[in-house]
Amino acid sequence: MDLPDECWELICKAIDEDDYRFLEAVSVVSSSFLSITNHVRSTLVITDRTVPLLHQHLLRFRNLKRIKFFDFNQDLYSILLKVSLSGLNFESIDVSGMTCFPDFGKWGMKRKMRNVKELNCSGFDGFRDSDLVSIGVNFPLLEKLDISDLKVFRSQISASGIISLSSNLKGLLKINVSGNYFITDACLVALSQNCLLLREIIYRDCDFISSDCIEFVLRNSPNLESFAINGIGMKPRMSFSNEAFLFARSLSELDLSDSFLSSELLYLIADAKFPLKKLLLPNCHGINFDGIFYMLSKHQTLVHLNLKGSSFLSDDMIMELRKFLGRLTFLNLSFCSKLTGLAFFSIIERCVSLKCMMMEATNFGVEEYSKELNIKSGIKFLYLSRNRNLRNECLEKVSRHCPFLETLDVAQCPGITRDGICEVLRNCGELKSLDISRCTGIKGLGVVDFELPKLVSLRACGTWIDDEALDMISRRCRGLMHLDLKGCLKVKSRGVKDVVQRCIRLREINLKYCEADDGLFTWMVCANPSLRKIVPPCGFTPTKKLQNFLLSHGCLICKDSSELLTIASRANERHGDTLSRLII
Repeated sequence: MDLPDECWELICKAIDEDDYRFLEAVSVVSSSFLSITNHVRSTLVITDRTVPLLHQHLLRFRNLKRIKFFDFNQDLYSILLKVSLSGLNFESIDVSGMTCFPDFGKWGMKRKMRNVKELNCSGFDGFRDSDLVSIGVNFPLLEKLDISDLKVFRSQISASGIISLSSNLKGLLKINVSGNYFITDACLVALSQNCLLLREIIYRDCDFISSDCIEFVLRNSPNLESFAINGIGMKPRMSFSNEAFLFARSLSELDLSDSFLSSELLYLIADAKFPLKKLLLPNCHGINFDGIFYMLSKHQTLVHLNLKGSSFLSDDMIMELRKFLGRLTFLNLSFCSKLTGLAFFSIIERCVSLKCMMMEATNFGVEEYSKELNIKSGIKFLYLSRNRNLRNECLEKVSRHCPFLETLDVAQCPGITRDGICEVLRNCGELKSLDISRCTGIKGLGVVDFELPKLVSLRACGTWIDDEALDMISRRCRGLMHLDLKGCLKVKSRGVKDVVQRCIRLREINLKYCEADDGLFTWMVCANPSLRKIVPPCGFTPTKKLQNFLLSHGCLICKDSSELLTIASRANERHGDTLSRLII
């Protein structure tokens, strides 16, 4: 197709935002595409294996904006120094999970990194007050900071560090301090007083924050748009007057997870007429149908709703609530044990904007269908795992009414067999990611007489899939990139060879607990140059020679599946926030 370079740049930028690794395939098409992909690449992930080529990467990709360290065990300071001297204008740095915070004030690094606007230090090991001071001094333009889930027993942070940090970051817009026991009232008061532009504050699992502090923050943060806290009413210091929520008039996102909430509080929040777009009440106690009904009736513009664990909800209640949910794009009703498929079909019939729905561990499948719906829902992401009553007939009906599904998770649904899955594959031509893990009723996939070119991720852990099923997958799913076969005891080397040889885009494969010959891995990387990560069967210990051989072909042999980077991350991470942001 003869398009101007500007058009191809826009296309490649869209790919880069989704997953920058897709640009690798595009770059080998022609010298023109190589130049374009070099120009649009904005993210660089640094691992131990990329360090020897770091200088070449920095010279090749001159428009990098984001840098992330992953599976990195070398000297963080020396690498960041090289990055800072590259002349590139980085705006985002992710050093989450590292063990030693670098001194950005040394050797001119301070001057080179002053334009950074986003810094992620979550999960850091050994964080100190001096590190907070360094952040405040060396990143004066910082807008987003994540210091959540620090290793508390090795991190020594006090209120003085937070106060110093906040006094230097007048333009801070978002901060996440969740999971840190050292956070006290003085910390949040300082942030509220010094960072007047704050729009988003996240402090879940902070046990030493009092209700007085929360009221102060809400009263003195006029620009606050997103507020996330948990455990209200369940901790000694977390019971406060309902009026606390009346001050933040700009709130559009409210997360009160794992709290004890009275109906009176829900009434008060509803009457405050916040411009709410997102409401998260997962695993909350004390709320009832009347409170939820009143809240939703006052906020019919909600696009994101999380009622996970609201066990009082019934199908009839959902019928009443759905008239307020016309604009929803995300809905989580997981662990609402009384709900059945009737609730699901009534929702997709009324909520025409819905793109993602979660109904894990409900009573989906016990209902009887007396009505055939004349709808084609635009829902793209559907999570129905752990529904033990879900059967083929019900799943087939779901696939007929949701033909545009891109992600489907039916893991741990023992009533599903290959017939139900084949109907899904037949009806959902847009499917990209499928999870059938531990669906013990699936003994194989039989004969599929149609192509599945868009399926890129398949998780079939703990199923009875065998070599014959892998032969079918390799013939029909040529675009497969991620294949998880952990615990598939019937998978042998022959089936693995079929997939590796025919699925030429395959990047990651998990063979833990499968049976495979020791010499298979050398053949795999030679037969398929796209392979990047392999989890071998249990008991297999790769030699140093084999590891080096695989690395020379750009492939890593992993010890465990947790090291795999999958294309479809779990949507229920942080109650579905990650996926919902993409949808909204």
